[in-house]
Amino acid sequence: MRLTDLNSASDIGANCLLAEIGPFRFLIDAGMHPKKTGSDALPRLNRLPPLDFVILTHCHLDHLGAIPVVLRKQPDVEILCSPASAIIAKRILRNSVSVMTRQRDEAGIKAYPLFTYSELDPVETALRPLPLLAPRTLRAPNGEEITITLYPAGHVAGAVGCLFEYKHRKIIFTGDVLFQDQETVPAAQFPAGQLDTLVMETTHGASPPQEDVTRASETVRLLETINQTITHGGSVLIPAFAFGRMQEILTILNNARRTKALAASPVYCSGLGVDLADYLDMMSRKAGFVNFRRQVLQELKVKPLSQRFVAPGHDLPEKGIYVLSSGMLVENTPAWRIAANLLDHARNALCFVGYCDPDTAGGRLLARKRGDTFSFTGLDHIAHVKAHIERFYFSGHATRGELLAFARQSEPRAIVLTHGDPPARAWFEEELAIEIPSAKITNPVPGTVYQI
Repeated sequence: MRLTDLNSASDIGANCLLAEIGPFRFLIDAGMHPKKTGSDALPRLNRLPPLDFVILTHCHLDHLGAIPVVLRKQPDVEILCSPASAIIAKRILRNSVSVMTRQRDEAGIKAYPLFTYSELDPVETALRPLPLLAPRTLRAPNGEEITITLYPAGHVAGAVGCLFEYKHRKIIFTGDVLFQDQETVPAAQFPAGQLDTLVMETTHGASPPQEDVTRASETVRLLETINQTITHGGSVLIPAFAFGRMQEILTILNNARRTKALAASPVYCSGLGVDLADYLDMMSRKAGFVNFRRQVLQELKVKPLSQRFVAPGHDLPEKGIYVLSSGMLVENTPAWRIAANLLDHARNALCFVGYCDPDTAGGRLLARKRGDTFSFTGLDHIAHVKAHIERFYFSGHATRGELLAFARQSEPRAIVLTHGDPPARAWFEEELAIEIPSAKITNPVPGTVYQI
């Protein structure tokens, strides 16, 4: 196999791997870099040869966002994905066009949008959903065959790992993987047994395991924080990633309300995550490997967020639990506005339920202590941090120990490290050399062609 990382840097960015196995040439994902803007956010698509197909592992923008640009260059290529991803891909991309258009108008990024609404119909036409756990064999013009099997990867609804079998060799790309059950998505179901090549994510390589921390224990801790805040007359803001995390948090709240483990309080929601509830409901009914119904919103009696925002610094008159799209508390979002109301008041709480990059507003806020100040860009408000701020560990990625265990049981002769910042990759490179000394370990430099 020849492998080229088309990301612009060795990090978690514009995920895009060009793989060449025998006569077959294909991409694993084509995403946009979340920390870059304009055309710099795209993978190195000028390096593309004619493709036989593209594998889409899941519908986060760092894996999906450049698909329309790929199709602009090669309009006849097919996108192989899970049935659930086929349901939601166009909707996620549509939101991306809206965000890029707004950024063009507000920040003057002339290159945006990188694609238009009209380019989304070809994406929908190109999507080819494959049943999970069902091998599919493709034949090249010279008669050679490759068999592809998609395996549930946990992480988020529709996420898959991909096994390729070619001339008795087995090669697996993990994509983003989670080996633990979520409320809405079951754990990964990867194949057991020996592999020839393992191409694996390394997201949490630099993150030591949190002792005694499980999703169940974090759920208990989150509910305790919410109940204590509501009992003392405060409000809770839970910024959540729109796709996956918001629906999981709403399911947790609804389960707790059913068992009377959640204090009585209205629940307010807004943003893309509310719209995506319909799509996850459809996935649950039609695609499998997803457990979410829109009925959750009805049972919680979720209320829309009022657009009559009060002035920054003034506490909210409508007390409640605010579950709002924007997991990292992006500026100029409803979550940003609500945070500007809650932060100055000690009875309130901000609960982060996912990773926040240190360079984002959420990351900066998590680094603050009570009594510090925090500037709300664009709102002309400097808050004094009095509200309780806490992070809860509901990660969508496997721990480094879990990935190490999967690598050990797979006994691969070659391992390729992807989807991780340099310290994360360095940890895996060192540990894998000790654990599996016979394996050839590659930490690819973007743009370099490797013979694996």
